[in-house]
Amino acid sequence: MTWDYELFIDGKWTSEGADGSIDVVDPATEGVIGSVPEASTKTAVRAIEAARRAFDEGPWPYMKPSERAARLTAMAEILESRAGDLRELIIAETGSTGFLTDAVQGAGSIGMLRSNASLVEHAFPWVENGAPTGGPTGLSGSAIVREPIGVVAAITPFNFPFMLNVVKVAPALAVGCTVVLKPHPWTPLDAMLIAEVAAAAGIPPGVLNVITGHAEVGDELTSNPMVDMVTFTGSTATGRRIMASAAGTVKKVQLELGGKSATVVLGDVGEDYARSVGFGQVLMHCGQGCVLHTRLLLPEQLLDAYKEGLDAMRPLITIGDPRNESTVLGPLIREQQRQRVEGYVASGLEQGAELLCGGQRPAGMEKGYYYEPTVFVSTNDLRIAQEEIFGPVLTVVPYSGEDEDAVRLANDSIYGLNSAVFTNDADRAWAFARQIRSGTVGHNAHRNSHAFAFGGFKQSGIGREGGREGLMPYLETKAVILNREPTTYVGE
Repeated sequence: MTWDYELFIDGKWTSEGADGSIDVVDPATEGVIGSVPEASTKTAVRAIEAARRAFDEGPWPYMKPSERAARLTAMAEILESRAGDLRELIIAETGSTGFLTDAVQGAGSIGMLRSNASLVEHAFPWVENGAPTGGPTGLSGSAIVREPIGVVAAITPFNFPFMLNVVKVAPALAVGCTVVLKPHPWTPLDAMLIAEVAAAAGIPPGVLNVITGHAEVGDELTSNPMVDMVTFTGSTATGRRIMASAAGTVKKVQLELGGKSATVVLGDVGEDYARSVGFGQVLMHCGQGCVLHTRLLLPEQLLDAYKEGLDAMRPLITIGDPRNESTVLGPLIREQQRQRVEGYVASGLEQGAELLCGGQRPAGMEKGYYYEPTVFVSTNDLRIAQEEIFGPVLTVVPYSGEDEDAVRLANDSIYGLNSAVFTNDADRAWAFARQIRSGTVGHNAHRNSHAFAFGGFKQSGIGREGGREGLMPYLETKAVILNREPTTYVGE
């Protein structure tokens, strides 16, 4: 199949003002699967103006939460009815394997439309009344009121595009904001499908606009004074640029940025677990995920057992077409990303890391941006242990087995997005988790869910996504104070 879309602005499909077109490539085959117009900065301004009108003039921000919830539920129903088409599109656009597409990338993300709809309709405190107070003019009262922030610019990356588009669009629409969504130029198609579904579900014109484009379009979205908020998922470097651009108009920013997350094995864990770790999480979507645990902090006495388990696991890893149900590792998104991974592998070798396996392109695979799963043993100060690679590369960092060393190494990073601690002692896990500067800590499991309060410490971002906490960035809080009678001032 091929997918060709125009831009979606003010409820209409249009190519007006486009600066050419963007071909979308299947990373497994390198074939073109569709195209979209490439938006210009003028196109971006038109989309922002449409969102501004839709917010200022309504009716979307002024509808009852139940009415907005009904439209989001309708979107979920339409997407569920098209689950097969959505699955095929996501695999073709991202190279995601079938299991990951079903569980996370596609159908597994539709539920966020329903959960946000339910929250705003049934479980969110839109108004909190204060206790009445007495005064010279009689009783007065106060209330805290939460209102939509306004026009939201949502900018999303290439790795989990459908999921992250929904993560941003669902809460913003649910609370009454209007949105200009700009997906990554490599993966724009599923964003256009979301626009198509929104229109079919009765979302009013201008409430959701979807445009494409590169950095200059992003700069327009983040600096334009008609935009009230920017929500972004992507690299920390781009997050810094967005903060600087948004500062000129003091916009609110919600940023979900990079990670170098650690799986920490404490000293009471046995050799059997060490043998089972293998490549860890870097097999998931070829390591292209900010939440993935790309560092393994392992007690020194378990390193030999780990190596034994890795050698046993290597023949079981099938690299190939993500459409094949037996495939474990699909492709990277583009040749540029593969070259980036190769650069990091070279740096690991240059800095003296021990390469246990991988480190090259698979033999005999001439098409597709494939790369072998790669494992290094290194100290925590090397680039491969400190910087986000976004590829199938795991860095194993041996340590003494003492909890104090584990805490120090886990926190020795500019990032603080995700982490996990493996120990047989729940009290020890709790104490460890409280010392880790990370937005999520899992005990004996890897927790990557956007279902509740997902986000990072330090340079992994600002704000949270998912659940009630995920609605808050899209809202302003207003204090309303009511007096029983008009106040009369001396001299009036």
